[in-house]
This record gives sequence, C-alpha cells and structure tokens, in this order.
Amino acid sequence: MKIVHTQRGIIIEAFDNKPATYDAYVTYDKVVRPFEENKLRVLDSAFMIEGNLDTIISYYFFGRNIPETKEKSEKFKTFILSSDWCSFSAKRKLIIHIINEMNLLKGAEKNDYESLLRKTMSYRNAFAHEVMSTNGEIAKLKFYEGGTKIKTIDDNYLNEIEKDLNLAFEMTMKIAIQIGAIVPHNENGEIL
Repeated sequence: MKIVHTQRGIIIEAFDNKPATYDAYVTYDKVVRPFEENKLRVLDSAFMIEGNLDTIISYYFFGRNIPETKEKSEKFKTFILSSDWCSFSAKRKLIIHIINEMNLLKGAEKNDYESLLRKTMSYRNAFAHEVMSTNGEIAKLKFYEGGTKIKTIDDNYLNEIEKDLNLAFEMTMKIAIQIGAIVPHNENGEIL
C-alpha cells in the first residue's frame, strides 16, 4: 500500500537552554518520525475507544442489533453519534449516565474511568490540533486546552499516555461486555 508523502510543518527552535541544531535527516529520524508514529497511535486508540463508546450507547438505546432494531440503530449511530454535535465529551456524559443507571462501576473505579475518558479526549485533541516543535533533540507539543499548553514529548509522557489509553480501552471493553453490547470471542471465533 502506498504511503502518502505530504509536506509537514516543523518548527525548529531553541528551548530548555539547548541550542537548535538542524540536520534534516537526523531530526526526521530521531524526532519527527517517532513523533508522527506516536501521534497516529494516540489518534487511532482514541478513535477505537470512541467507537466502543458508540457501541455501548447504541446498545443501551436499541439493544442487540437484530432486524427489528438494526435500521434505527444504524441511523442513530450515523446521524446522532457520528455527528459533529455529539462530541466525545457528550458521549462521556452519556456513558457515565449508563454506568450510574446500570450500576456498572462504583466509587473510585467509576471516578478513575471518567478521568481516563477525559484524558483520552485530552490526548486526542492535543495530538489532533498540535503544533510540534523541536530543537533537533527534543520534541515539544503545543496545544490549546483551556489555555495554551506545552508538553515535552519524552518517554515519561509517552508512558503515561500509553498506560492511560490502554486502561481506558480495557475498561470500555469490560463495560461493553458487561452490558452485552460486545460478545467476547476466543481466537477461533467461538463465543466465550
């Protein structure tokens, strides 16, 4: 499959008392390529989590995807859940309502899950609407979230993102399975 090659704006600047060095090939391989790979993974993970939220919400309102409800469920997903005005934040609020009504999570576990969904939304927005800058050694992410924020993209930050997104995905899947929105299968495709 072809890889699309397009222009990418990169800001080269000095920061953290370190001068800017610019060797295009070294900077690209050392900083830009790993940044862009991580960006794709963060966005893909957030998209997967949001897709599972859609599945849970749709199941909550329409039940199993059977012929009698399939058309309405698909329209609901297409015209409501996939619309511009049904934001990740709105879906998070719907999921918390479902969790509360069905008593799926309690106390600290519910608070932790809601926090993970907020972080997922934050990571997604940061990487989707970012301005990346580098001095040739270090990458920084500049984005807006209630004000301008700047994050150094280092292993500590990436480990935090990885942990949070994996846990958010696992908990979302657990909820989807718990209410019956997703039926777990083994590697042979047999229902567990």
